[in-house]
Amino acid sequence: MPVNELDSSSGIPLYRQIKDILRHEIIDGSADPQTPITEAQLLDRFDVSRAPIRQALKELSVEGFVYRKQGKGTFPVPGSRVHRPATVRSGALYQFLADTGLDPESTVTGVERVVPPTRIAQNLDLSKGEELLHFTRVISVEGAPLVEADVYIRAPKEFIPTGGALEERGSAFELLERQFGITLERAEHEAWATAASPRQAETFGVPEGSPLLVIETLFFATGGLPAGWRTAVHRADEFKYHFITGA
Repeated sequence: MPVNELDSSSGIPLYRQIKDILRHEIIDGSADPQTPITEAQLLDRFDVSRAPIRQALKELSVEGFVYRKQGKGTFPVPGSRVHRPATVRSGALYQFLADTGLDPESTVTGVERVVPPTRIAQNLDLSKGEELLHFTRVISVEGAPLVEADVYIRAPKEFIPTGGALEERGSAFELLERQFGITLERAEHEAWATAASPRQAETFGVPEGSPLLVIETLFFATGGLPAGWRTAVHRADEFKYHFITGA
C-alpha cells in the first residue's frame, strides 16, 4: 500500500498513520513550509473524522514537526529530520527515535572503567581516583550518523554491561535501573554551537568546519546524587532540541 494512504486493516490507529504520513512528508521536504496544513484539507484527503486529524496534528506539534501561527494555521517545520521534544526524558533519545519510526542504530565502543578528566570529576563530586564506566555511543538515523555521545556513569563496580547490551537497550541508565534500582531524578544541560573538527567531520560525513550542536548533560539520581556526565555532539542541520523553562 502506498505510504500516503491509510490502511484500516493494519491495527495501527488512524491518527498514528496520519501522523507518520505527514511526518515523512515533512522530513523528505515534499511538504511546503509556506503552505498551512489545515483540518479541512486533511479531512478531504484521508476521509476520516476530525478526532484522528486533531490528535495527529497535536502530536506533530509536541514533537516539533509543525508549528501554529495565530490566525494563519499549522505549518511544517523545514530542515531538521529529528525534533526532540521537551517531553523526552534524559537518556531516552534512542527510544524516542525508535518510537517515531526513524529506525535508529546505536554503535557503542570503548566500554571500560576509567578515572575521568578533572573537570568531569569535579562536576560529579568524585573522590580522588574514583573510576566511572565510560563508553562512546554513535546514534545513526536512516544510516546517517546523528549524535556522538561521550558518556561517563557513576555505577557499582558490578555494573559491567557489554557493548552489545548497551546497543540493544539504547540507554545505559535503563540497564542500571533494571539491575540496581538506580533511577534518574533530573538532569542539567548546557548547549552551544561549534565547528566540526577533522575527526568530527569524518564521523558525521560533513565538511570540516560545518556547524555542530554540543549538549553537555549532568545527570542526578534520586536524592540528588550526581550520577553521570554526557557530552553529545549533534549534526546541527538534522537535529532540533525543544525545551521548556520556568517563568
